[in-house]
Amino acid sequence: MNNYMEIKEIIDEYIKLMDKLIGFEQEKLKAVETKNIEHLDSFLNEEQVYLLQLRGLDQKRETILKKSGMEGLTYRQIINGIDSSQSSVRSELEDSYEILSVKTNQFKEIINTIKTYIDLRLHTIEAFMERFGAPPSQDAGAGIYDKIAGQSSSNNASRFRSTKV
Repeated sequence: MNNYMEIKEIIDEYIKLMDKLIGFEQEKLKAVETKNIEHLDSFLNEEQVYLLQLRGLDQKRETILKKSGMEGLTYRQIINGIDSSQSSVRSELEDSYEILSVKTNQFKEIINTIKTYIDLRLHTIEAFMERFGAPPSQDAGAGIYDKIAGQSSSNNASRFRSTKV
């Protein structure tokens, strides 16, 4: 049972961090909407701090799962593996997991909205430049949001999947 409570604590830490990230990304969205480039630049250091916090939580989660003998399992698999005699623990874990899933989806929606705004602005700038004879720009590669989306889809997708059937 103690292992399950440690896992719940990690999920709750993720929830708190996701709340901060959602607020942070909403501020960034406002800056993008208002075309406030200076304000956007000021977000870079804070964004790095959040990324480091996420990595730290991932490492902590992996350590706890390994110590508990549940390494490689998703949260859903862990919850489903809880004995029926521990229904209150299962219920608590499931509730926290559902909250985390909702927060993660909110975060992804905000990131996608920001990316759409930026892509539209970039397209407008490129079209304007092409009108004046500038060559089309080369793709600069994946941005931070593309990298996060790539990591989350390959590494974390199953961990945050909804438990609703």
